[in-house]
Amino acid sequence: MTTRHHSASRLMSGWTLVVVICITVFALWAPDLDLPLGNSDDGRIFGRAGLQARNFWEMGPVESQFGAVMDPYIRAEYDVPPRSEPPRAAVTYAHHPPLRLFITIASFGVLGDNLPALRITDFLIGAATVALMASLLRVVGLHWGPILLALMVMASTGFFYVFARHGISFSLLLALTATVAKLRQVERPPRWALAGAAALAALTALHSWIAIAALGLLVPWLFVGTIQRRRKGAGGGSAPIRSLGQIARLGWSPALIAIAAGALAGGLLTAAWLLNATDIGELGERVAFRTGTDVSTAIEQRNFSFGEFLARQWRFAGHELMTSWWLRLLLLPALVAAFVDRRTRGPAFVTLAVAASLTFVFQQGAWIHRLWNVPWLAPTVIGVAALADAARRALRGPAARLRWPVGLAAALVPVATLAVVVTGPTRDFYLTNPADAGAVLEHAVATEPEVDEAELIWIASGLSTARWASYYLDLPVWSLDESKLDDIIASDLVLLRNDRIPDFVPESALAHALAVGESYTLITADELIQ
Repeated sequence: MTTRHHSASRLMSGWTLVVVICITVFALWAPDLDLPLGNSDDGRIFGRAGLQARNFWEMGPVESQFGAVMDPYIRAEYDVPPRSEPPRAAVTYAHHPPLRLFITIASFGVLGDNLPALRITDFLIGAATVALMASLLRVVGLHWGPILLALMVMASTGFFYVFARHGISFSLLLALTATVAKLRQVERPPRWALAGAAALAALTALHSWIAIAALGLLVPWLFVGTIQRRRKGAGGGSAPIRSLGQIARLGWSPALIAIAAGALAGGLLTAAWLLNATDIGELGERVAFRTGTDVSTAIEQRNFSFGEFLARQWRFAGHELMTSWWLRLLLLPALVAAFVDRRTRGPAFVTLAVAASLTFVFQQGAWIHRLWNVPWLAPTVIGVAALADAARRALRGPAARLRWPVGLAAALVPVATLAVVVTGPTRDFYLTNPADAGAVLEHAVATEPEVDEAELIWIASGLSTARWASYYLDLPVWSLDESKLDDIIASDLVLLRNDRIPDFVPESALAHALAVGESYTLITADELIQ
């Protein structure tokens, strides 16, 4: 076999294994396509998207503010009294770039208003993150063995298993970083490549805030890379640059124009969608709120210190195998390896910068939401690949024969970890147990006529941001405590968490429940009225 054929065979086998990992990830998620929406990030995120997509098709694009309206759910911060007409802003949510929502709306249009349609596109995007990470690591020049090991490490984490399926991961950020890494190497990319890069930059600016932040780093990375390539090609790598004009001429390129133009177009579309549905003052308030240290939720009211914040984030990282102990031990060596290796230095810096910004700048959000730590996977996985590649290079000469046995042995670790994640407490805590709330509502909707008579649903202690309840019942949601008992009427519904039944709920109400699950119970409010 010729050297060219051997290389092509290895390339094909590498991408074949990447596809196998992607399919495996999707296959592990696929049984959850119709998992009930419940009291979790899964229910909160998909519940909002489901309401917005439903309203888009029922109200039309303009009336739904192009998918921003999530009526009948009313945002708690507006403190709207029960049974009163909410202001438009209270049933509108436009705080994030809209690409994921637009894709969900399209899925609803094709597949209908159902849970698989709500989840399928996000599941596919999440699984594709594996291939996009592989593309980035291949473009910068790493070998297949370290790449495949790093992909398995990423897929084995609870963070990836639980949250990448939401479509809010770093997928397009990786795709654009890989594209920029490739453009840094090419002097005259074809027009189709420039058009594709511009389109990808636009989509990235429509995808997420961390992707937009990454664009601010990827554009100068491309600019500097172009200067370095041209100086090296001209044999003037050590000659001094004498003016800003010379810097501009060396760094400017059609690729830079394409990326910048695409990013600008996507950014303008994102801004137009946000400002069409949300007042600029509200967006400013949300930024100020997220960068603060005050927590005000249905579960807790407090202010936290930076030390408390760090301790909480570390607990999040280790909770129920969000990341395994061995990966936390590898974190620092992996990041060091990523920055030592000049091939991975740029991607590691970009992904680490946006992950750290999301966590440490917007501390209030990271305090509440575990999923705000998901972007840390990107620089960690890049680092694991760089560390494994360094280990591969260290095994040379007679020791080179150990590369495959050591690599296979190392691969067993993430495989075993993933098995525990999928079958153990990670899945139970983050997915299965919270979904019982949605299962209770599904059962009540299908079997209990009292549900059709209700005007609203109350949620008791231990439940928050119950957009999923509005999705199932098409009713507004209010939080219930003893001070609000005078506001209820007999036909109202009340959803209870079985381990936090309030003292004001009599046992007789539970005995006549509309639906009872392992963790949640739905009752009517008539037994609460004195």
